[in-house]
Amino acid sequence: MQNAALAQYELLVSYLKIFLITASRIKAAQHTGALDAFADTKEPFILQTLKDAIEQHYKTKHSASDYAELLNISVKALARISKTHFNKTLTDLIAERIIIEAKRELYLSSKAVKEIAYELGFHDEYYFSRFFKNNADVSPQGYRDMVGFARAEV
Repeated sequence: MQNAALAQYELLVSYLKIFLITASRIKAAQHTGALDAFADTKEPFILQTLKDAIEQHYKTKHSASDYAELLNISVKALARISKTHFNKTLTDLIAERIIIEAKRELYLSSKAVKEIAYELGFHDEYYFSRFFKNNADVSPQGYRDMVGFARAEV
């Protein structure tokens, strides 16, 4: 470096470029390896977080966008992940949890369908009845008549 020869500056710039390219290649190789190792753990973590969020908020949040906002991920990305791993849409997962709770309430309690609908975050009992019938293939009152404790009391 102390010897001022012809094109010394260009030679130094070339050596610096070679050094930076080599360092970039090493970093990219390390980063790819880390992504491969992390890919297996990242999706189950977000799926577990999604399941926990649905379990915690199913009474108040009924849309996919609500859960995407909670998890700080786009709706499209969350839908793709849930479809890939559960083979169900995010809306189906939410509806499934609501129906499980509705069936439990209909089976174990003698609460009115309107009251159950309100507890599950539905402001219209008719919408809840239609939602229940679409997902359970029977009306809420029909389900209660078939399996509920009220049937045993008669």
